[in-house]
Amino acid sequence: MFVGKRMSRNLITVTPDTSILKVKNLLKEHDIDQIPVAEGRKLVGIITDRDIRDNSPSPASTLSVHELNYLLSEMKTEKVMTKKVFTTTPGTTIEEAARLINEKHVNSLPVVAGDELVGLITTCDLLNVLLDFMGVHTAPSCRVQLKLPSETGEIAKIESIINGMGLTIVSIISTIDEDNPGVRSTLVRVGTDNIGELHKVFEDAGYTIIDEYRVEK
Repeated sequence: MFVGKRMSRNLITVTPDTSILKVKNLLKEHDIDQIPVAEGRKLVGIITDRDIRDNSPSPASTLSVHELNYLLSEMKTEKVMTKKVFTTTPGTTIEEAARLINEKHVNSLPVVAGDELVGLITTCDLLNVLLDFMGVHTAPSCRVQLKLPSETGEIAKIESIINGMGLTIVSIISTIDEDNPGVRSTLVRVGTDNIGELHKVFEDAGYTIIDEYRVEK
């Protein structure tokens, strides 16, 4: 899956000469914490609520609300915005975008095609991708976490057990334990609410169940 399929396209942007007061109001109105700064469709920066806080008078000052708002209305975005912006492209994979967001400790990445700002991918967008792939909203279903040997064919054995029960596999996510390369932790979501039967079948097959969870209709 690529960023272009999950990014937000209806963007809220500001220009370098937008007042900080207006930016602050936009952040509050749309319940967001940052806004791309663009000249036409060209990305020139990003402004966050932290940028505004760091460049605003101290809350301990004796200024009135009116005076504070006046100062913010006179201050322009270009004086406060972050000019070095980490970006991605529509053709970047979702996992690469997630890696970059995690590595750079940012909440979103503007999406650019050449010099043109075409979208925004946020941590919320990435979490929704994870939820979709895990089938979290599928009901009825139940999730079982198993400890498997990290050997070829173990995932196929799990699939065979579930298929043998006449059940549908909603999702399988598996990872090798970094502290024990011989063990694989596997989350299996199955289209049934009979978690007791699923638990028994896996235990009878010799698998260790770490935890389990059921989603009802």
